[in-house]
Amino acid sequence: MKCIRVTVPRNLEKQAEQALKESDNVFVLFFGRETIEGQSWCPDCVVADPKVRAGIAKVENAILLEVPVDRKSDTASDTQ
Repeated sequence: MKCIRVTVPRNLEKQAEQALKESDNVFVLFFGRETIEGQSWCPDCVVADPKVRAGIAKVENAILLEVPVDRKSDTASDTQ
């Protein structure tokens, strides 16, 4: 499984298009950004992350786009 971190969520579409040129098996994982202590602020993300990755790892030629987000600022749309 190839992992690509999308450091700026607004660039997701461009990076997804690039990934789709390499593989039909592209997955996007949004998760709570890590704090300075190194763990996500989102407790559900901490539990789900290894399970999601384990499932995707079984898919041939998979690309995982990792999108860390803050509590609200990164996920708010332009219409809000």
